[in-house]
Amino acid sequence: MKLIAYIALGGALGALLRYGVGLAIKPENTLSFPTHTFLINITGCLLIGIAAAVLQTTSYKEFVQFFVMIGLLGGFTTFSSFSFESFSLLKNGKLFIAAAYITLSNTIGIVAAFVGYYIHQLLIKA
Repeated sequence: MKLIAYIALGGALGALLRYGVGLAIKPENTLSFPTHTFLINITGCLLIGIAAAVLQTTSYKEFVQFFVMIGLLGGFTTFSSFSFESFSLLKNGKLFIAAAYITLSNTIGIVAAFVGYYIHQLLIKA
């Protein structure tokens, strides 16, 4: 139960942090490049790398893994998890699996967003 509380609290804080950073950057002023999302995702990737390194050198493994990596950074951006999983596959020499994961996640993710959008458009017209 303690682990669920770590994840929930971290997730709530991460989501609020993402919202705050987005407001500070003012996405409406970013023209065509989504600067706010880009910076949030890159920052999340940097932080998950640091958290992974901390996991190797600290006795707070449970807290770091569940509160920081899953909760806080998961609420801040799931891109950080995707990036770290891709990095882990590459680091472990699983180049084909990494390439497939990266390509499929991005391609199918974008297609799914389009499909979801157009399904909604079809439903509201029906």
